[in-house]
Amino acid sequence: MIALLTVAVVVMGWFAVGSIWNVRKGSATLRWFREGLPLIGEKTTLRWLGTTSVELVLAKAKPPFENVTLVIFLEPRDVPWLWALSRRRGRRDALIVRGKTRRPPHHDIEALEPGSWPAHEARRRMAAEPWPEREAAARGELTVFTKEDEALPVADALLELARDAQIKVRHLSVRKADPNFLLHADLPGPPMPAPRFFEALRAIGERAMHS
Repeated sequence: MIALLTVAVVVMGWFAVGSIWNVRKGSATLRWFREGLPLIGEKTTLRWLGTTSVELVLAKAKPPFENVTLVIFLEPRDVPWLWALSRRRGRRDALIVRGKTRRPPHHDIEALEPGSWPAHEARRRMAAEPWPEREAAARGELTVFTKEDEALPVADALLELARDAQIKVRHLSVRKADPNFLLHADLPGPPMPAPRFFEALRAIGERAMHS
């Protein structure tokens, strides 16, 4: 009985600490967003989805985007066994950016970090499509899939923009169909200035739209 009570106290205590940790982490990221977020849109709808994610929706975004959704995706620190499992699978604090560009891109591109959690999810979706059997040459730590050879220079340019801005890309998707743009990256923050990140995001979106 004492052992069960001890376990319960430890689990509840861990849940409380993990929840506070995530809320503070998410709130700090939202504060960091303030200086840069107006670069892609002014009116934002924000909601917390539990203690592991925060969703920001910009229904009327600035060019090159028509709309943008950003999701701050936090590790499940409030549940110890889930946290251990997720870290083993390579899941870390991340930012997911999903958007529709003002004009659809001309190419379909998937850039994946092999073995990462976003790559597993992306490959599942890609399996249902007529992607070529070949894989394009690795671009740094990422492997690029395209449906047209002429899309490879575009992929290189997009990834170069991300590298120049010190954005750690885990998955970048550019599609002719909506959503036209999807970026899964390590959660940005200080010392990088927020405007630098959002300016790079617009530049990547602009290059993708004109690909």
